[in-house]
Amino acid sequence: MQVSNRVGSMTYAIRDVQQVANKMKRQGHEILFFNIGDPNKFDFDVPQAMQDALAQNLNRGYYSQSEGDEYVRTKIAEYENAKYSNGVSPDEVIFTQGVSEGILYLFLSFLNPGDKVLVPAPTYPAYQSIATVSQAQLTAYNCIEEEGWAPDLEDIRNKMDDKTKLVVVINPNNPTGAVYPEKTLKQLTEIVGEYDAAIVADEIYDRMILDRDVQFKSMSTIAKDVPTVIFNGFSKNYLAPGWRAAYMYRVDTNDKIAEPYEGIRKLCRTRLSPNTPISYASVSGLDINPPHLPELIRKVKERRDIVVKHFNEMDNISIQVPKAAFYIFPKLHMENLTFKTDQEVILSLLKEKKVLMVHGSGFGVPNHFRMVYLSTPDILEEGLKRMQSFLKEHSITK
Repeated sequence: MQVSNRVGSMTYAIRDVQQVANKMKRQGHEILFFNIGDPNKFDFDVPQAMQDALAQNLNRGYYSQSEGDEYVRTKIAEYENAKYSNGVSPDEVIFTQGVSEGILYLFLSFLNPGDKVLVPAPTYPAYQSIATVSQAQLTAYNCIEEEGWAPDLEDIRNKMDDKTKLVVVINPNNPTGAVYPEKTLKQLTEIVGEYDAAIVADEIYDRMILDRDVQFKSMSTIAKDVPTVIFNGFSKNYLAPGWRAAYMYRVDTNDKIAEPYEGIRKLCRTRLSPNTPISYASVSGLDINPPHLPELIRKVKERRDIVVKHFNEMDNISIQVPKAAFYIFPKLHMENLTFKTDQEVILSLLKEKKVLMVHGSGFGVPNHFRMVYLSTPDILEEGLKRMQSFLKEHSITK
């Protein structure tokens, strides 16, 4: 018996390279990991208010409502309204086991086999994998590196057609750390509005803006009459990736996507319920000014600046400075290196220097790589020192 076509062709670059590193670790090698955006693997903790609330809610061992209890959804709606004054109703909120589950349910409910979904290039690999499972036609639209990885609006316009059902916007962006200008988001919305399509806005890093002069605008405040589904959650801003706590809501003034959105609720019934104690504990931490956030941003920004400094000193690397989150997506000048592909670079860096990052082709853009800069400064310094040595050793122009 063979694996299904849906699953057999799946890839997930972030975890795929992890398997190689895990094998080396079992052989006794000490690896420096810069591949997964998990703050809790480093010197970050779940906010104390959420830890305390989890202890207080452990007795909630019952099934909640399939889409999340009304109390949970109300707290989320209040939080989103406080942030963006977007008028979201608790009835439009669905609590999910991580954003990944939300993407899966949304794609399964909105897309028939062959329907088209546009995703940014580079993109978070879950969108690629889940599009494969849902048998959708995945089409990547360009993001312009020289313009801080902003979406290429002309490319989006050229790729829109009557088969296009969803256009994904990841802002702030993983893997680039970009924050999109409001003008760009408005123009993108106008393009999508010319078709019978909806926007999917992944905003899970919306509170993790690193520079004071950078303004984040939620698509929920821009979309107007273009139907939009917003993803957010507790993995990043609230430092709880292992809790698998997230949510989605729709902004859909004309009820254009009411039917497929109800399909997501039907899929939620097949899982019976989200984790009830986790959902109650998660929303206990929702706060416009959570006490952990200033220190989180200070530490991440400090580490961003260390990484930027080192990459700017390296030959055969060029970067766009990330404005949010904890990722950077440098370009490799492959013409000056002894390797043929970015994946070969990353696997050789792992084997020779015991440093793990992720190849850019795994995010849909070759000749790049993604680095997670959550490690403590001393580990970042060591990892970047090893990489600089590696690049010199493999430079054609030594």
